[in-house]
Amino acid sequence: MNTRLVFNFLGRILIFFSLMLLLPIAVSIYFQESYYPFILAMVFSLTIGAILYFFKPKNEILRYKEAFAIVALGWLSVSIIGCIPYLVIGVNFIDSFFESMSGFTTTGASIFDKPEDLPKSILFWRALTQWLGGMGIIVLFVAVLPSVARKGAALFQAEYPGVELERIKPRLRDTALILYSIYLLFTISEFSLLYMLGLTPFDAITHTFTTLSTGGFSTHSESIAYFKNPAVEAVIAIFAAIGGMNFAIHYHLLRGEWRYLRDMELKVYIFILLLATIILAILNLEKFGILESLRYSTFQAISIMTTTGYTTYDFDKWNDGARLILLILMFIGGCSGSTGGGMKITRIYILTKYSILQVFKAAEPRIARTIKYGDIVIKKDMVDDVVAFFILYITIFIFSTLFITTSGFDIITSASAVAANIGNVGPALGLAGASETYSAFPLYVKLILIMDMWIGRLEIFTVLSLFVPSFWREKW
Repeated sequence: MNTRLVFNFLGRILIFFSLMLLLPIAVSIYFQESYYPFILAMVFSLTIGAILYFFKPKNEILRYKEAFAIVALGWLSVSIIGCIPYLVIGVNFIDSFFESMSGFTTTGASIFDKPEDLPKSILFWRALTQWLGGMGIIVLFVAVLPSVARKGAALFQAEYPGVELERIKPRLRDTALILYSIYLLFTISEFSLLYMLGLTPFDAITHTFTTLSTGGFSTHSESIAYFKNPAVEAVIAIFAAIGGMNFAIHYHLLRGEWRYLRDMELKVYIFILLLATIILAILNLEKFGILESLRYSTFQAISIMTTTGYTTYDFDKWNDGARLILLILMFIGGCSGSTGGGMKITRIYILTKYSILQVFKAAEPRIARTIKYGDIVIKKDMVDDVVAFFILYITIFIFSTLFITTSGFDIITSASAVAANIGNVGPALGLAGASETYSAFPLYVKLILIMDMWIGRLEIFTVLSLFVPSFWREKW
């Protein structure tokens, strides 16, 4: 392991990250609030970043092991620095760390029971952490800094492990710039629409940040239900669905390449959303009229499956069948290359096809079939990766749930809280339901959930590799 190279890159990330704190400082000045929390965070980030930057490596060959360490520790570092503003306003360290990690990983689980009581600058910071984390901190890092772009492939792969990166352009930096340009285009579009629908500029920008990133932090304890506006709900649902799609598909569609509408993952994504909406609407007819049921079911299906986590109704009051559908959607998640979390559509599709193939092979051992993803034949290595990911995901889910359950929480609360955090969804069921927060959870339980968020956002392998002793040895 080239630790000096890892430290050097972490230093660059923290120096770059410190510049992002200028935005909440500007908001503090505008609203005549104290900007001390963000100045302090900036000083810490700059100081630590400068110290790490001066670890000059003997060689700058960036292997995948260094890239994994840089990405995993980079996300951990910005989450720790990002909790400083919460510490300054009197929140304890674990709760601050929880809120910060939840922001950057776009989980949306919160410890604030009444966010409307917080300073505007803190609310803006919460939203900004989700916007930065949505497309990926490393993607932005590669897009902005030319000196990093040459080594970007390994960093990209570490931030999105298990997903084949589609290079929109031959140069990786150009790809990163295009992805962020599309992200900005959608950000401006959603902000404009929400503002035209009557939201204040502040509510419009914060909810835009937390919708497109599929984050779900709201400036109101009632979430989107606060606005009592079906048009606002429709705009937010559309942009959450956009956030849950592969951004490479957005690029091709914006160029008029309509054949990408036939993309297999996109078709499966839309099919699952429509199916879940219909089932939820039918199940909720006992509680609502037809139009109301469609309204709430559509919004909640999109919000949960894209892992945005906004609510327009307390879905924990729905019947068991409807709640089970939402729990399943938490596991599925969005598309590869999206801002969404969960297992991802591609993996679910490959895993399903693999399971069906194994059933056929059990019936007819001599059968010779391959797994196809659209017109692409899936290689055995990728199938192995998907199966390993699934086993690890479920194992982490089981052990985390077991730990929380033995801490005195009921199984519904425990299982759904873990599913919501490892899937980066946010709201769960029971004591962590749509109308609740995570403030009542003990600090040691929050530490487990922080770990789940971190592991889930970096899709398991990147984080778990840090705990393998051979990972830190010089030889791979």
